Amino acid sequence: MIEFTNNLEVTKTEDIFDEINKRYVAAMMIHGQMADYFNFLGLKGYKRLHEYQFLTESLERREVCRYFVDHHGKLLKDSFSGTIKVIPDSWYTASRLSIGKSTKQKAVEDGFIEYHNWEKETKEAYEKYAQQLRTNGNVSDALFVECLVKDVSKELETVEKMVTDLISVGYDMVYITETQDCIHEKYKKKLKGVKL
Repeated sequence: MIEFTNNLEVTKTEDIFDEINKRYVAAMMIHGQMADYFNFLGLKGYKRLHEYQFLTESLERREVCRYFVDHHGKLLKDSFSGTIKVIPDSWYTASRLSIGKSTKQKAVEDGFIEYHNWEKETKEAYEKYAQQLRTNGNVSDALFVECLVKDVSKELETVEKMVTDLISVGYDMVYITETQDCIHEKYKKKLKGVKL
């Protein structure tokens, strides 16, 4: 359950960047919990994907904060309001070995639906903010935010391809299990290139 919404009606540059910063804080919480979620399910590829996303979102957040200080001479507050609770409460009293096939299958489906929805909403929010910055005449700020849109668009494309594949196989656990090594290695290699 992800209960977080950005204020899309903000118009001031500082408020827009504050909203973007809040969304990054939420994103790090989501990816951190998703990494634990998939690790608990024994799906190391999906776990590694979310570890990668956690680290890259953290670095991107640093870029947003640094950009705002460097270009506007002000700090962004560390604030967040909402609820990020990806892991079901019942899992905290369960053991990894007690999770059956049908529970895993449903958990993969639910996890990817949440992930997809989050990235889609993020893209829409950043597009709205970039548009508002252009309307305000803040072209360089708009260009910066448009780079964030481009980045989240790539992530959304990746997620949509994964979801399409999962739907095509009916969230088959044999398929899911067999793809984990490949996904794990892909994101393990990508992690080596992560830099601030």
